Amino acid sequence: MTNAAHDAARGEHVRVGEIDLWVDVDGPESGDAVVLLAGADTPGFRWTRAIVDRLIGAGYRVVRFDHRDCGRSTRFRSSDAYLLSDLAADVVGLLDSLGVDGAHLVGRSMGGMVAQVMALDHASRVRSLSLFGTTPGVGDDRLPGPDEDFVGNMTFRLFEGPPRDTEAQVAWIVQLAELMNGPAYPLDVETETTLARAEIDTGWAAETGHGVAAFSSDSRFDRLGEIAAPTMVVHGTADVVLPIEHGQALAEGIQGAVYIEVDGLGHEVPDALVQELWPVLEHHLASASAWPAENA
Repeated sequence: MTNAAHDAARGEHVRVGEIDLWVDVDGPESGDAVVLLAGADTPGFRWTRAIVDRLIGAGYRVVRFDHRDCGRSTRFRSSDAYLLSDLAADVVGLLDSLGVDGAHLVGRSMGGMVAQVMALDHASRVRSLSLFGTTPGVGDDRLPGPDEDFVGNMTFRLFEGPPRDTEAQVAWIVQLAELMNGPAYPLDVETETTLARAEIDTGWAAETGHGVAAFSSDSRFDRLGEIAAPTMVVHGTADVVLPIEHGQALAEGIQGAVYIEVDGLGHEVPDALVQELWPVLEHHLASASAWPAENA
């Protein structure tokens, strides 16, 4: 069993309201909780050991999970629409089930959107935000849309449709990673292939309701000033999904936010980036550990 497959096999179902979430908790029970929020259509183990092991080594209790409608969590019919607020409510319910009052939230792409909703509507449960490649509002006219070439490639994939053969499905997932990858960090095709196989083995679907949830939810652009949790924003200049202006808007709108702009980074969080940013992320989490007790 490969490391990725072994990592994907970790965890168990946790009942949250009317749904089951597949959850993996690792690290010391006495540690402050860090919840890693995955992007749209992707399982929790897409946050790899590169960040999990570093967090555990720093004494944190790490929580990864599959969002509803993804991986091994409860799936929904296409007619059963939900919003980012529902995904945020799932996180609140998960924290309740784990006996966690407040947690540090680390979110990528859609996971970062859910983290923002948490900080706005469930502020007492959020100790800090770390937002990677995300946006205050999908479809907000004040922010640019995706790269035109990327849209063209995604349109072709949509009309072509996902393959049925397993090996072709693996290639399909890896191709998407290639389309989103920026020039700063060469894509590790072997690692991406291994992760893709693990996704398929644990319940892959080419598309879930996550995209609809992101587009249908209200923009948070005009509410960013309400976010009080200590925030770090990381965004790449080569992000073809959410151009750099999205990260800049977050950093400008959230008072006191730390902003890290990475030249050549695409819509990705590669292990090499985690390694390079770890001292900054560790300091951010440590400095926010007393929050919200001192700020309630």
